[in-house]
Amino acid sequence: MCYTVSIFAQTHVIETDLGRLFEDASEFVPYVHVSGFAHPILPIAAGESDLRLMQWGLVPRWVKTLEQAHEMQQRTLNARAETAFEKPSFRDAIRKRRGLLPVNGFVEWRHDGKLKIPYMVRLRDHEIFTLGCIWEEWIQPETGECRATFSILTSEANMLMSYVHNSAMRMPVVIPREDRPTWLFAEDREEIQPLMRPLEDGFLEAYPVTREVSRIRVNTNEPQLLEPVGEIIVA
Repeated sequence: MCYTVSIFAQTHVIETDLGRLFEDASEFVPYVHVSGFAHPILPIAAGESDLRLMQWGLVPRWVKTLEQAHEMQQRTLNARAETAFEKPSFRDAIRKRRGLLPVNGFVEWRHDGKLKIPYMVRLRDHEIFTLGCIWEEWIQPETGECRATFSILTSEANMLMSYVHNSAMRMPVVIPREDRPTWLFAEDREEIQPLMRPLEDGFLEAYPVTREVSRIRVNTNEPQLLEPVGEIIVA
């Protein structure tokens, strides 16, 4: 699972890393820590276009009403890599509309008895890395408004995430820099499927942060909430 992300880098850092510009950088809102259940608007690299702002929580094209769209978004923050090619909500997007979400990291929780300990997870040697996504454009029938929405792909956990996310043993699909063109432009399932895997061990690191970050009513867009409160671990 991946229900929270951190994307607070300056726009020029994101643009340099992805090799493309924002369609409208003034509309980008950085987040130190944000929950997918808030359905934030985040930057997605899709195709050959500039970075486009899309809402987290994919709405398939066949959804008929705004009420159904809202209900669907609660269930489509993530798409499981193992079933994305078969699920009606995702199978068209995974074949035709794949994207990259640039992040500074994400927060996941380790279960230790009755405690849930939040960990910040990030790439060891780069400020920005990219998560594999799929996206859709949905036309609201009542208004004709076009909404671009996305889901984050998840896979089985690697060694580090098996320790951090020990309740579900899942992690977001990380698309390494060298695989980005294939992820965005490949047309055959045989090229796409191998990229939907756990990131190799040794590339990520994690450290515990304050449990205040878990409280819904706390403003989780405050930098101090992601300061380390324990040792950095690498696996």
